[in-house]
Amino acid sequence: MKWRKTLLLGIVTLLLFPAQTFAYSNPLSMSNSWKWANTDFHGEGDPYILKFNGTYYLYVSTVDDQTGIKVWSSADLLNWTYQGLCATDPITKAAYAPEVFYHVDGNFYMYTSPQGGGHYVLKSSSPLGPFIPVTGNVGMGIDGSVFIDDNGQWYFYSTGSDQITIRPMSSPTSFGAAVSSGLSMAGWTEGPTVLKRGGKYFMTYTGNHVWSTAYRVDYAVSSSPAANYIPAAGQNPVLIDTEGANIGLGHNSIVRGPDLDSDYMVYHSHAHQGNIRYPGRKMNLDRIAWNGDRMTVLGPTTAAQPNPDLPDFSDRFNRTGIGASWSNVGGGTWGIYNQELMWQDTTGSTAWYRQITATPTGSDYTAEFNTKQMKQGTGANPLYGAVFSYTNESNYGLAVLNRNLNRLETQYVVGGVSQGWQYASLPGGFDYTKWHQIRIEKSGAAFTVYVDGMKKQTRSVQGLGGGKVGYTTSDVHADFGYVAFSNKVGGSSAWNAYKPVPGTIEAVHYINGVEGTAFHDLSAGNIGGTYRAGEVDIRLSGAEGKHVVGWNQTGEWMKYRINVAESGMYDLDVRAATTFSDAKFRIWDGTQDLTGAVNLKNTGDWENWQTTSKKGIYLTAGNHELRFEIAEGEFDFSGMVFSRSETASPLLDDFNDGNDNGWTRFEGNWSVTGGQYTATAATSFAKTTIGNDRWSDYTVEADIKPLTSSGDSGILVRVNNPSNGKELANNADYLQGYYAFLKPDGIFLGKMNYGYTALANATATLPVNTAHHMKVVVNGTNIKIFVGDMKVPKIDYNDNSANPFTHGKAGLRVMDNNTQFDNFQVYP
Repeated sequence: MKWRKTLLLGIVTLLLFPAQTFAYSNPLSMSNSWKWANTDFHGEGDPYILKFNGTYYLYVSTVDDQTGIKVWSSADLLNWTYQGLCATDPITKAAYAPEVFYHVDGNFYMYTSPQGGGHYVLKSSSPLGPFIPVTGNVGMGIDGSVFIDDNGQWYFYSTGSDQITIRPMSSPTSFGAAVSSGLSMAGWTEGPTVLKRGGKYFMTYTGNHVWSTAYRVDYAVSSSPAANYIPAAGQNPVLIDTEGANIGLGHNSIVRGPDLDSDYMVYHSHAHQGNIRYPGRKMNLDRIAWNGDRMTVLGPTTAAQPNPDLPDFSDRFNRTGIGASWSNVGGGTWGIYNQELMWQDTTGSTAWYRQITATPTGSDYTAEFNTKQMKQGTGANPLYGAVFSYTNESNYGLAVLNRNLNRLETQYVVGGVSQGWQYASLPGGFDYTKWHQIRIEKSGAAFTVYVDGMKKQTRSVQGLGGGKVGYTTSDVHADFGYVAFSNKVGGSSAWNAYKPVPGTIEAVHYINGVEGTAFHDLSAGNIGGTYRAGEVDIRLSGAEGKHVVGWNQTGEWMKYRINVAESGMYDLDVRAATTFSDAKFRIWDGTQDLTGAVNLKNTGDWENWQTTSKKGIYLTAGNHELRFEIAEGEFDFSGMVFSRSETASPLLDDFNDGNDNGWTRFEGNWSVTGGQYTATAATSFAKTTIGNDRWSDYTVEADIKPLTSSGDSGILVRVNNPSNGKELANNADYLQGYYAFLKPDGIFLGKMNYGYTALANATATLPVNTAHHMKVVVNGTNIKIFVGDMKVPKIDYNDNSANPFTHGKAGLRVMDNNTQFDNFQVYP
């Protein structure tokens, strides 16, 4: 029933991305790691990566008992070469979280807080240093980070009174008054990083204590760089792992991958040797996938992951001659200098000289150019910069820099007809004799131009497709550095990426390709006309806050790439909305039917979203290409989550053996006496867990005897990422899962996700010093709570939120109460 289609778009043929190879795994091993003087290891804490002229530079915190700041370089984010100390001044002893930013004046500015005692600013003409202090201690907490907006305005973000504060900057060394971002993790909050995407500002930030296993990353979104950041409540924490071999994840930075389109979260984890947690940290790298304003970190991972994709074309000019991969148009004098850059030095003419690559881009692409002016002629309008979408002198685009007028100038020629010059001013102090980056993003008819990361112009140019790229001058002697392009734009690198499983796959991230290969759609055009070109119908869901695949009908399908960490049983959660009662999906791995036809619930409205689970899917380790089929009816599709699964093991603990073997205590004072498991936390909180975080559907029963009328006590289900809220912190909410609990006046259900959300309650009279039998049944997204009467639930709740917990351990918890527990049992 495609009567819901209202808009027809032409068929678009897209290039398939190059195949990805699997090579790296977290945490990464680095040469020349920082080491304590009297121990073996410290590692790479607070990693920050700068990209400049096609090369990545890594800076990390200095170990507390040593001086200097180390730097590594890489062309691909994985193979790092140690370049020595980039700063040696005595103030760099225990230099925490050094971050480096490039200013339009051609200098690099480093911000670091030695021993956490306030910030210093250091300056260098090279990312390799030497960095020399140019300020004294300017204070402002620790973990300073800079964001540069499109107008060239700088902002400084750092810690302050358990929150992130923001200061506008009038220069790289001048800081305005602090403004609160409003962001806090209910305790120590640090490690801010800001980026801009789609006109919105995204801040990632970390809490709580660096040596807590609950160290984690959240993110928030704002329409301003300087205020009103709103946490992404339904998605936070965006990165966390408290149990296992790689824990304590946080203090991230974000860097764009070598393919010019993908983003990666760079973060550290606690260094381990066996079961010993050393005072050290290791660097990790995981891909970010975007969907509208939603950031998904495809991790944390420890299994082998695809190497970051390289661009489809790149040139570092590391040779003696220009070579056959370039062709000259219009003349000029061109050459290679020191096997590191290309130059053109003819001036005195208004003619355009060009060097053009032999390799063309696809129809949509991202291209990067790096250039600097050596000198210019005496003419009225000397120009130099990038040429792109070039097929001949009648069809091309230009993005060039004008030193005389301090501006970017763009020109497009289509079919021999000029589309007119347009201009965008550049910040004051822009030094044209230093390296600057021009970046072009072409999507459809839209060309967006950035200078040094600042978005300066978007123009719609009809009739100009992909083409060759290159460099161009008019009356300028210029040098040209790293140049590259990828046939990806706007985050499209996520489409063909192998998403790690366990993990999340967005519905709109089906693979790139054409009808019958990447997808099957029964009518022409993308009805919603949003997110992607092609035939698959995509709309923006207000309820989900992201793009979803809509208008699906029987027989249609999309393909998705996954990278399975280990062979075994998995459960699948599919998020869908439909008004049909016969809607079904099916998933294929090649010719193997993995799921059979799975019934979806009639959610009653196209914006009422619910999660449907399919249990017990066997997947083998490695990369797969799955086909998601609309097997029957119609439904809109938001995404799917694969989780490792294991049937809950029946257990009974009456504590008559005098111990709590198998339980993991976190906070509070737990003891086993007289066949009772007692928690003493009358003015505090306590929890203990048991079981396996792969458990899905199960029942928990226990006798609960509150000994005081204050606070509450009860059962935990679907527990993930528990941590000790008293270790280096004071937070009662250090877990993810559901809490079914008793108070003298009723029965309650809450959701805990490093914060607390009340879900449901039922009035009841439950006296203290009396044992009350509670049963909690979790099945899919449904939670039933029984107290006393084991046949009729007191609470029957469906978690239809975007992030229901469908797997996890069981446990017990008290808050401001002393409680005795007995006859605890779990069964499938």
